[in-house]
Amino acid sequence: MTRAVLDVALDPKTAGRRALWTYADNGDAALGDAVLVPIGKRQALGFVVRRYAATEEQLGFRFDELKSILEVVTGIRIPEVLIDLAKFVAETYLCSLPVALSPCIPPGVRDRLEGAWTLGERAEGVSVVQQEVIRKLQEAGGELSDEEVRILPEGIVRAFKALRTSGNVRFVQRLAPFTERRQKEKLVRLCADEAAIERFLRTEGKRKPAQALTLMRLQAAGGPPLSPIEVRALAGVTETTVRALVQDGLLEWVKSDEVRLAVPPTPNAAQQLAVDSISEAISGRESSAFLLFGVTGSGKTEVYLRAAAQALALGRQVLYLVPEIALATQAISQMRSRFGRGVAVLHSELTQLERLRTWIRIANGEASVVLGPRSAIFAPLPNIGLIVMDEEHESAYKQEQSPRYHARTVARELARLHKCPIVLGSATPSLETFYEAEKGGVTLISLPSRAASAQMPTVQICDLAAGYRDGKPALLVPELASAISEALERKEQAILFLNRRAYAPFLMCRDCGYRTACPQCSVALSYHRGERKLRCHQCGHSVVVPSECPKCTSTRLNPFGLGTEKVEEGLRELFPAAQIGRLDRDIASRKGALEEVLSAFRAGDLDLLVGTQMVAKGLDFPNVTVVGVVAADISLSVPDFRSGERTFQLLSQVAGRAGRGSLPGRVFVQTFNPEHPAVVHAQGHDYVGFFEEAILERQSVGYPPFVRLVNILVTGPDREAVGKASGLVRDALPLGLTVLGPADCPLERLNNRWRRHLLLKLSIDADFAEVQSAVECVSMRGVSVVIDVDPVSLS
Repeated sequence: MTRAVLDVALDPKTAGRRALWTYADNGDAALGDAVLVPIGKRQALGFVVRRYAATEEQLGFRFDELKSILEVVTGIRIPEVLIDLAKFVAETYLCSLPVALSPCIPPGVRDRLEGAWTLGERAEGVSVVQQEVIRKLQEAGGELSDEEVRILPEGIVRAFKALRTSGNVRFVQRLAPFTERRQKEKLVRLCADEAAIERFLRTEGKRKPAQALTLMRLQAAGGPPLSPIEVRALAGVTETTVRALVQDGLLEWVKSDEVRLAVPPTPNAAQQLAVDSISEAISGRESSAFLLFGVTGSGKTEVYLRAAAQALALGRQVLYLVPEIALATQAISQMRSRFGRGVAVLHSELTQLERLRTWIRIANGEASVVLGPRSAIFAPLPNIGLIVMDEEHESAYKQEQSPRYHARTVARELARLHKCPIVLGSATPSLETFYEAEKGGVTLISLPSRAASAQMPTVQICDLAAGYRDGKPALLVPELASAISEALERKEQAILFLNRRAYAPFLMCRDCGYRTACPQCSVALSYHRGERKLRCHQCGHSVVVPSECPKCTSTRLNPFGLGTEKVEEGLRELFPAAQIGRLDRDIASRKGALEEVLSAFRAGDLDLLVGTQMVAKGLDFPNVTVVGVVAADISLSVPDFRSGERTFQLLSQVAGRAGRGSLPGRVFVQTFNPEHPAVVHAQGHDYVGFFEEAILERQSVGYPPFVRLVNILVTGPDREAVGKASGLVRDALPLGLTVLGPADCPLERLNNRWRRHLLLKLSIDADFAEVQSAVECVSMRGVSVVIDVDPVSLS
């Protein structure tokens, strides 16, 4: 004997990660519906994820213990395709379905619920007063909120209740509707007076850095009409900043219906070939995967836009994914100029109410294009015709908190569910994607040259070991120092890049060898000379620099190594007449400092800018002609099999900072490993050459794309317990698996929690269910076990 039942997923934050409850199916709720259900003595909001028939044996309890849902919430539901996608995430990344479903649920739904009175089945024998109630409901479109009913005369309220009893009127829970905006949405854009904007950036912008940064962001995007909310998110500024720019005439209001759509440029032959291939897949409803491989400036975005236009012309929708919303200004601009206000932008900088409003707009089919970071993959688009993933190699596409999904894998499954193509774009693709393209699993489309006349900068490799061999080690090799001097003489600018902040990575006693270390993490305390502090870059612990060695009382406690603060100091000695700025997380953490540095550099008040990876992304500085990588070996020495790949990508990205304007650019890469493939091929902008060497190395040692990795991380405050638990996990794993470890993580302790891990190498088509079952068998008080499928970091 079976009974119709529903599985309802609740919020795992309040109901636990296994928050999947079963209720009687009385035929009221459909798959994806939002429902209120009883949990003990309280009510909870959940979503129906499965309808099926089950026996008592399958349920594990008697039918008479089944509870019914309390109500179906109207006005919101999760599309069935997203439930299927959540099931894929749960199975692939070894998490519970409620956890996998959590990114699909719009924020703030519970707070927006309200009671509402709706028309039920018509019946005879209603009183005159009750007829008036029915008339009021009909005039209101069939629904009135409970608040609207409560303020009516008492007799009318009693009539509502009587009609509810007789079934003529129903009382339901619904998502409170948003008030319609009566007037056309107003947008802002850069004023037409480019000279006025430049004057502001070079004069007043120094005193108003937030305004200057906003203008620079919009300039980089081409000055598109954007909503004030989007401007605030993209520039990281407040509403006050936007209003001030409007008041000064540097931004101007424009109504959304007054914005004229841009005329597309004529594509070159390579672009047209790419568009034709993707358009054919869109028209044929093929879930094909394409890799659009082209150097920076080769016109990948125009291919995306023309393919998107084809999908929209067929009445379908477009999902456009970017690694970081702050760097997507140009993409938003081009989408807006081509497709108007049918573009919705989803990102974490929106308020909860704004995100919910945007989610509802997308679900109602009011947005034909959705653009956002990895979380936008769970937008409620009902009919996707094209998925674009720009800069597909970026690690930001991997979610580091549960559910630990990779957006590239999930996007390809979403393309399969919607029967639409996905385009993965990059100038430096991940080795996994390029390898699949070589094997035919992904269609490779190449854009071999830049669409415009701009030339790639020249890259020169500088051997740091030569200075030590000659007995003259220096911060900058002579070639780089000379290039900077020449640039300064021509009134040009230079950027120095070092991916390590602070003055030095640690202090060490020259007499006893003592090194300053964090008491909570297994890392050294970095020396911040300006603050006279030793600081942990993992947990934030800090102490004042001691005057003597805590171990032997020697006063010879000296800094070792190199950080951006020390590079800045060295540059001041080398170029005393130059104005020098620094940009790293230490600087950016001070309110307004980021805007000050960038606006000063853009205005020409700074000649040299030294910084971490922050200077390698985002804004263009047309007067920069020299870029120096101070020490390329930092990223090469990271204990990770992807270190060479990431170094190549980083050097390619940093090189792109030079020669962005009309002036030619030069890049100097200082390294102790001048013959490393990542460095050699970055010099020639030769991705294919790097790939051919790197893929052979991956194959020889058995790493992706030849296997799939699962990293099992065991953490806890007690080192012995963590060691014991990691051993139990190892013993519980099925026989025949390739397991490395358990071993201490490279970062052995973090925030007073000891860390060990096991790395599993599995075949590409392996079933991970046995791994999950084995790990779930291990339970120790205070010890956490996390499974990370396809990890991007092993630290």
